[in-house]
Amino acid sequence: MVSNPHKSRLGLLIQTGVVALAYFAGAKLGLMYAVVGGAVSLVWPSSGIALVALLTMGLSIAPGIAIGSMLANMSVGVPAIVAAAIGIGATTGALTATLLLKRVARFQITLDRIRDVLAFIIIGATISTAVSALIGATALLAGGVVSASEYRTAILKWWLGDMMGVLVVAPPLLSLFAYRSPFRSAPQVVEACGLAIAMLWASYLIFGAPQLAGHGYYPAALAVFPFVVWAALRFDHLGTSLATLMVSIIAIWGTAQGTGPFAADLPVDSLVRWCAFANVVAVTGLLLVAAHAQERRARSLLVESHIELERRVQERTWDLEQANIALKLQMARRRRLEAELIRIGDHQQRLIGREIHDGLGQHLTSLGFYCTTLSQQLQKQGHPAAAEAAKIVELVSQASLMARKIAHGLDPVAMESGGLSAALQGLAQTTGALNGIDCKLRIAQDVGPLDSPMQINLYRAAQEAVNNALKYSHGQRIWIDLEREGGMQRLSISDDGVGIEAGQVESASGLGLHNLRHRASLLGGSCAVTRNAFGGTTVAISYPIPGSPGHASQAM
Repeated sequence: MVSNPHKSRLGLLIQTGVVALAYFAGAKLGLMYAVVGGAVSLVWPSSGIALVALLTMGLSIAPGIAIGSMLANMSVGVPAIVAAAIGIGATTGALTATLLLKRVARFQITLDRIRDVLAFIIIGATISTAVSALIGATALLAGGVVSASEYRTAILKWWLGDMMGVLVVAPPLLSLFAYRSPFRSAPQVVEACGLAIAMLWASYLIFGAPQLAGHGYYPAALAVFPFVVWAALRFDHLGTSLATLMVSIIAIWGTAQGTGPFAADLPVDSLVRWCAFANVVAVTGLLLVAAHAQERRARSLLVESHIELERRVQERTWDLEQANIALKLQMARRRRLEAELIRIGDHQQRLIGREIHDGLGQHLTSLGFYCTTLSQQLQKQGHPAAAEAAKIVELVSQASLMARKIAHGLDPVAMESGGLSAALQGLAQTTGALNGIDCKLRIAQDVGPLDSPMQINLYRAAQEAVNNALKYSHGQRIWIDLEREGGMQRLSISDDGVGIEAGQVESASGLGLHNLRHRASLLGGSCAVTRNAFGGTTVAISYPIPGSPGHASQAM
């Protein structure tokens, strides 16, 4: 949207006029307490009005400051040329403060940082007012309004008056622009009224007491500080600045009337003491409320950080829970897949065992019948090859027996009738017969019954462990033990071979050991490989007894 330039100029003109009028009113109030040449006052609210106007409205309203200052000084008889120079000095001081505060100190009008308060005190209340005091006093000297002997005094008192205006008048005006009402509840309004009444009464007793006048009893003025502290801690910037302004007004009234601890024989000395006191009260209040604001802000940031940390922890916890759930599902799928692969492998072994039993076994049996018949005929004929034929019959019989034992190992039919004990007994016998090794089975009396999937898993685990012992141990004996240990049962296969070292157990990653461990996990137990007292290896699978507290059913 295109702005109307005429409207903008009219607004600027109105703002400049308002600033000039406000500056003129403040100056007229200050000139009532003029102490040097009728133009130097220790009470100069206009310096604070000028600084606030530039900070909040912009530099374009600066002519209003010069106009208001010039008119105010001319109204008390100051020559026009001198009044114009004083107006330029007032404008220069305010512009200096504004430019330095904004561009160097990065000043914020909220005054809620200690660095802003210090910049306000050093630049706004000290440096800039010294500029305006120097220019103004020099103009008075050049115009013959003050003598050379009064020049230094004029600069000092002008400077103190402008400083008082900045420190006492500017903060409440800035607070009106920057903050809403500090009263958030009815009890706070009551508390504020109580503070105001107590502070007014105490200030009246101190600065309106004629018995304190002329005795230099300055510590009495310290009684107002608790009220300033109260305002800073409870009512923030606006409450503190208004409290300082209220104390300053009562103090200057009492001092001007010749009462209170700052009253002296000479009115000028009285106002100098009051001005120094007002500046100290204002600086104390500003620093205290800024420190309190920073503390609240730090506490708020800490609370926000704590809330954000809790939120992130909750998010991370939720992510970890989801990842944990996904991992558990993956592990469950993997376990089901491994279980299915083992089931398929067992099924294939049984099929192969039946094929060997029904196919190769029957074929060897038939071959044995033919060889027997042939051997008998050769013996009747007294043929020289009868002995070799008898040897062939024996070899075919051994091959048929071996095929049946292999088939029974692949398809433990004995388990269907005699259970795990019969199947393990057959495994021990077959191992001894086929490999010429002493293999013994020992089953404790208190071993509990198992369901069919658990029996198959234990039998296959025993097969795997026995095959490993035959392949790697190079021993002469193998023991298969099934025993009970409290709420657990333990199947162990031991040998007296070369054994296995502890480091080899940790690094072992063969398929056989992996199958053993997986079968143990399907039983809800664990698999351990250790070196035994015979110097060989013991593979032990411990699993909970069905129905015991430690048992967890495992799906095949």
